[in-house]
Amino acid sequence: MPPSPSVPSPSVPDPIELALGLQQAGRPAEAEALYRQVLAQDPDELDALNLLGVIVQERGDLAQSIRLLEHALRLDPDFAEALANLARAQLAAGDPAAASANAARAEELDPELPEPPLLLSRALFELGQVGEAAEAGHRAAALAPHSAEAHEALGRALEAQLHWEGACAAYQAAFDLQPTRVTLRVQLAGVLLMHGAFDQAVAHFRAAAAQAPGEIPPHVGLAAALESAGDIQGSIVACRRALELAPGRIDLWILQGHNFQSLGRFDDATACYQRALDLAPGSPEALRNLALIGRLTADAPQVARLNSVLTDTAAPLPERILAGFTLGSLLDKAGAYDDAFGRFQAANALTRAHLAAQNQVFDLDQLRREVDAWFPAFTPQHLERAADKGDPSDLPVFVVGMPRSGTSLVEQIAASHPRVRGIGENKDIIEIVRRLSARFPDTHPVDWDRAAIREETDAYLARLRQLGGDAERVIEKLPDNIFYVGYIAILFPRARVIHCHRDLRDVCLSCYFQHFADPNVWSVDLADCAARAREVERLSALWHDVVPLQMLDVQYERLIQDLEPESRRLIAFLGLDWDPACLNFHQTERAVHTLSQWQVRQPIYSTSIGRWRHYRAHIQPLLEGLEGLVPDDEPDASAPAER
Repeated sequence: MPPSPSVPSPSVPDPIELALGLQQAGRPAEAEALYRQVLAQDPDELDALNLLGVIVQERGDLAQSIRLLEHALRLDPDFAEALANLARAQLAAGDPAAASANAARAEELDPELPEPPLLLSRALFELGQVGEAAEAGHRAAALAPHSAEAHEALGRALEAQLHWEGACAAYQAAFDLQPTRVTLRVQLAGVLLMHGAFDQAVAHFRAAAAQAPGEIPPHVGLAAALESAGDIQGSIVACRRALELAPGRIDLWILQGHNFQSLGRFDDATACYQRALDLAPGSPEALRNLALIGRLTADAPQVARLNSVLTDTAAPLPERILAGFTLGSLLDKAGAYDDAFGRFQAANALTRAHLAAQNQVFDLDQLRREVDAWFPAFTPQHLERAADKGDPSDLPVFVVGMPRSGTSLVEQIAASHPRVRGIGENKDIIEIVRRLSARFPDTHPVDWDRAAIREETDAYLARLRQLGGDAERVIEKLPDNIFYVGYIAILFPRARVIHCHRDLRDVCLSCYFQHFADPNVWSVDLADCAARAREVERLSALWHDVVPLQMLDVQYERLIQDLEPESRRLIAFLGLDWDPACLNFHQTERAVHTLSQWQVRQPIYSTSIGRWRHYRAHIQPLLEGLEGLVPDDEPDASAPAER
């Protein structure tokens, strides 16, 4: 804000003070007339130049505002408030570099002014310097804790850094100050969605949609949040409403296709993806999804478009990555294995570069240290001390292992039983551990407060009952819960854990061939795939040795070869009577949210076991990394495959 003018003589009204009073009273036209009278008499009057610059800026005359403020700063280069006002005008005029320099100078001259760091944060964000933008945002929020704009700028910068927890807190602070701003509620809901707080995201998007029924973003966000929360039918309804408002939104047609795809309604999904292609011919995402549900082949006319996107260095990187994975899948199915590997390799190289640009890299040393730390942390003695702290419910079942090891098929078979519900992949256990660890820092998990543990487990079980209805077992299928089995033993000592195994050569190759929605930094490199698999094997051996949980090992190849006896063993492990519906798992109507949506709705097939042998010439780093973990001799080529 501008400086207060000097105190006038009591007998002579100061026109600057009068104008400032009018300006603050919301009468800018009258204030402007007075400032112009002052400048007509003295063109170098600093306060008049600065304050008039603010008035014309607020009515959108940025060029004049910049001229007035630059004039003031030629007279006094250290006029901090004029520098901040100039930075605001330059930012609005699309010159973030100049705005950044002037805001930084204003902050240097007067560190107590809250506006310069706010403007600096916004300018740096536009320049792509999100780390520095977040630092400036923190300073602005500290100086002006009651400024929604300061918290919003901080939230935006933290969101760009994928710092979801911090972004949620910043947007929440802004929203608390301005609860009627629909755009702010939508921003908050968006980061809650990315942070995995699906129920909160749904609530905020729903409220925003009710508050602004004709605005598109709340309805789009609601559809996405409901899909992430597992409410596919609700997402379908929300998607339809959003499409009424924005029928040309490709992302909405693709989201609706995902919804139908997860329910096994592949004809409806195909129609949605075709509509997306009508709007954007050659859309890599639409083509990718058609390939996933078996509605696109390597000889389709659109495949040429995918090749051109993959090799076009000017195309958006996400589209090139999708094109590469899609081409690899199509060529693999067509038996053109060398060409397929080349496309997968190109897609993974692009993904690796994309992740590295976001400072997301696989740190094998860190993973090894984490696994090493679990050996002394989780011993039978430790777990015995925590035996009565968790909830004794036997409702939860956890399916764990490496991704692509058969976890989706195991869940689908079990969830075909009328007394079982599968809720797909959720990060609830990870979030519980994170919250308790933050609440009790430097405290061994077995020494966490019993009441705090029960608070978390009560909330988790309530969610399972909400999703599972009257089911006696509810399955959470998140492969990475393999890293949290020790914690599960503390939280739910009567839970069951199903550990899926598969030939690690097929597992790792399948991971390398997948475009994961939530990128796995290790899956883009064959050597890293092997190293990660080795650590998972080491950790799983620990859990089998020390945790008192009921655990069942399922070998995917054996499950495919002996479906009924292995399925019976699975259901018996769950403590339930056998039901023949489990053998017709591919006909079960339930939402499946993983990459195996199409496969688990097909009868058992055997084309994937030993798939790695088609790529032997290309995967030496993988084979070397898995030495000692896989048999030296090749399995029988006639053996059936797993998913």
